[in-house]
Amino acid sequence: MSKFVVGMLIGILVVMPSLAMAKKPLKVQIMTDFASQIDDDPLNIATRFMLDIEKQLNGAIALNFIPASRLREWQQLHTMKNVCLYNKTKTPERLENALFNTYPIMAFPANRLVVYNHPELPENISLNDAVNKYDLTIGIASGRSYGHEIDDYIAKHNESFMVLGGTTSAYRLSQMLFQNKFDAIIEYSAVFISRHSEDTRIANIRYLSVDKTQQAVFGYIACSKSELGKQAITLFDQALQTQAVQQIILQSHAQIFAPPEQALMLSALQDAFNVAIPAR
Repeated sequence: MSKFVVGMLIGILVVMPSLAMAKKPLKVQIMTDFASQIDDDPLNIATRFMLDIEKQLNGAIALNFIPASRLREWQQLHTMKNVCLYNKTKTPERLENALFNTYPIMAFPANRLVVYNHPELPENISLNDAVNKYDLTIGIASGRSYGHEIDDYIAKHNESFMVLGGTTSAYRLSQMLFQNKFDAIIEYSAVFISRHSEDTRIANIRYLSVDKTQQAVFGYIACSKSELGKQAITLFDQALQTQAVQQIILQSHAQIFAPPEQALMLSALQDAFNVAIPAR
C-alpha cells in the first residue's frame, strides 16, 4: 500500500471522530415552572414554541424539560452551565446574571390588577392607590418578574404584598382570589381568562390597568452564563430568525388575543422580528 493511501486512511480516521462529535446535539436542561398537571394540559403555548424551535434546528440542540419553581429555576441557571429558562422578561438584575436571546418568543399586554367583587375600583389604578387608598391585599408569585415598573414598586414596598411560592403559585393565587383570601392579584388578563374560562365566578372579575406600565411585555429565553449557554442562545436566535418559526409565533398570538389587544401584540412582535404580519 502506498504511503499516499496510508496517509489518506489515517486522515479519514482522524477526521471521522470530529465529524461524529459535530453531529451531536447541544444538550440543554430547560427548567420550567409551568405546571402541566393543571387542567391536564401537557403543554402551554410557550412550551410548544420551544419545541418548534428545537424542531427547526434539526438535531443541533436537544431540550430536556425539568419542572422547577421560579426560585429554583433561577438558582439552577446560576449554578449550572447547561440550563436555560424560557418566557422570561428582561430586568437589569437578570441581565447581569444570565444570557438573554435577542428575539422574543411571547408577547403579552401589560399585567393587570385582577380583582374579584370590587365594582367600586377605577379602571386605571396605581399600585400606591391600590395599597394605601383602597387598602387592597395583593397576592404575588415568588421569583416572578411583573415588568420593571411593577417590580420596582414591589421591591420598595414588599411589606404591602403577600408572596406565594412553588410551581403552582400562579394557579393557587387565582384560587385564593376567588376565595377572598386576597383582594387582588397581578396577572395577564389573557392568562387568567384562559385558566378560568369555564368558571362562572369570572363574571365578577375585573382587569384594572396599572399606571406607568408598558403596553407590551416580551418573554425571552435566558441561559447560563457559560460557553454552552452562549452556544444555546446563538442557536435559539438562529431559529427565531427563520420565517417558519416567526409565522408560528405570530399566528398563535393572533389566535390567543382578541381585539384590540391582538393588534397591539402582533404589532409589537412585528417590530421585534422586523417582519410583516401574516394575512389572516
